[in-house]
Amino acid sequence: MFHDFAGRFEYSGSAITGVVHIGIAIGIIIAMYKLFLSLTTEFFATFGDIFKKRLRANPPSGKRKFMYYSLLSFAPMVLWLIPTGKNGFLYSLLFKTAYNKTLFDDGIFFLITGALLLLAIKQLNLSKNDKSINLVSALVIGFLSLALVPVSGLSFIGGVFCVLMLLGVSKKLSLRYAFVLAVPVLVVMGVIEICTAANPAGIVAIIFGLILSAAVSFICVRLLHWVINKDKLKYFAYYDLGLGVLTLIIGIFQLILR
Repeated sequence: MFHDFAGRFEYSGSAITGVVHIGIAIGIIIAMYKLFLSLTTEFFATFGDIFKKRLRANPPSGKRKFMYYSLLSFAPMVLWLIPTGKNGFLYSLLFKTAYNKTLFDDGIFFLITGALLLLAIKQLNLSKNDKSINLVSALVIGFLSLALVPVSGLSFIGGVFCVLMLLGVSKKLSLRYAFVLAVPVLVVMGVIEICTAANPAGIVAIIFGLILSAAVSFICVRLLHWVINKDKLKYFAYYDLGLGVLTLIIGIFQLILR
């Protein structure tokens, strides 16, 4: 929305944007360090079991299955490399929704995010949601992420959380899975933005941006945990729906005037 009102309809990367994305990932890791430490341990332990030829001797633990499925969810993202002619690759085509001179589609996607939140809340009221992550849910999230990451107005963490909830996965696992997937996505985005930046950033801006974004990210993760645990997610849904309606109305006027 800021880009639209500022008249920035062409994307020109800034190194500080990449730094902020990496800082957000660091904040998530700090806020959930026990989970990431556990998954990292399982990741390297898997290679140890392969080397010692004992991978098939024992069934994988719940933590290792979680790690396997989170890696599997990244596999469909290779489809972003599908060529789309003059628009480059599929990712760049979807990414242009943020720079298409109208907020009409952003409003629609905000409304979709709000609707997903309301459906997830309803699912909680109707079901125990005691399922674990499985092959189907991991693949569903993988293909869903093709749109959740680059499309303006959609929330990656919110979308992953809501869809897993609708698939019957427990609230705790759904939120953890969403954060685990978000970290590498944010880091890769940040690195690419820094390497391809048209506007470099000074060392002071980098340090300040990294610390500030990590701190805000940490607070937001804690706040989201509180919102979900206290069953106040509906207010976040109302916010998305209200913002979606406002953005959609602005987008309609933009289509008429332009």
